[in-house]
Amino acid sequence: MKNLAGIGKKSRSDLSMVLEQHAGPITPKIVAETLNISTQESGRLLSRWNKSGWMHRVKRGVYIPASLSSTSITPVIEEPFLIADAIYGPGYIGGFSAVKHWDLSEQIIETVTYYTRKMVRIRHPTHGGVKFKLKTIAEHKHFGLKPIWIGSHKIYVSDPTKTIVDIFDDPKVVGGMAIVQDIFGEYFESEYYDFELLVQYVHKINNKSIFKRLGFLLDTCFPIGQAELSLLRENISEGYSIFDPSTTPKQTISKWRLKTSRSWKALYDRKK
Repeated sequence: MKNLAGIGKKSRSDLSMVLEQHAGPITPKIVAETLNISTQESGRLLSRWNKSGWMHRVKRGVYIPASLSSTSITPVIEEPFLIADAIYGPGYIGGFSAVKHWDLSEQIIETVTYYTRKMVRIRHPTHGGVKFKLKTIAEHKHFGLKPIWIGSHKIYVSDPTKTIVDIFDDPKVVGGMAIVQDIFGEYFESEYYDFELLVQYVHKINNKSIFKRLGFLLDTCFPIGQAELSLLRENISEGYSIFDPSTTPKQTISKWRLKTSRSWKALYDRKK
């Protein structure tokens, strides 16, 4: 950690008051409201605390308290979900981070995935040694969320079904359809599986490629009734969509109006 410099009795008292009332990321607005001062003054105060080593600046306008137990000069982010929400909100924890939250995969993923309503220039930033993956979404996709509390802070994570629909919407977020298949398999066998809710969410997302990908995967890899498959087929478009954007499609599946790789086509043919 940085060498801690003296900040004076009044400044130390102000810092203690802020930290006692606010766990997680600290912003000029939080300091201003806590100490009843202007945001200009709170910004200068945060800057002094940062220079003295009592705060770490992770991004312009966002700070975290220094960890007194850390020997590293790199700030220690104990709650990266809070950092993601503080910097990139409004939005929600999704992708692999939500998959892990709902225990739908045993993979160890350290990157925090955050679906944001903001337009961001850097999609894979690092803050305080933590890697983040950002995906900008339209307003109509901001639904199907569950609140989680970290201390006194409430943030949102996609619910299990929305997590699944999101990765069918953009399989590249988790690394392609082979990984989506594994995650969906855990979801399919879990208490969270809800076919009707899946269909409802896909309609709200308004991407017919999801119906195609979901239908193909259920048809090929999972025990599902013909009524469910027929419902999915009723909602697909005539044009061909790419099943797995992480692969090079060289084959087609006319039933599901999909372009897919040879390996997925071979798997489908074996199941017919």
